[in-house]
Amino acid sequence: MRQKTSMNVDLNSAQDVKCPSCGHLYFKTLYRMKRLSALVSPNGQETFVPVQVLACDSCGEVVQDIE
Repeated sequence: MRQKTSMNVDLNSAQDVKCPSCGHLYFKTLYRMKRLSALVSPNGQETFVPVQVLACDSCGEVVQDIE
């Protein structure tokens, strides 16, 4: 059985992450699709795997590394 853990964290004291290109504070979630060939897929069939990425809501740059 899984135990649910909770943390009391004050996010007001956390540092904002900004877009490295334009400094904007807001991001949107996008999905990049990866195709696994049948040779490496766990079920032996070609499979598509969604990979979640973040893009700046202002300039659209996909964030590779958040510093």
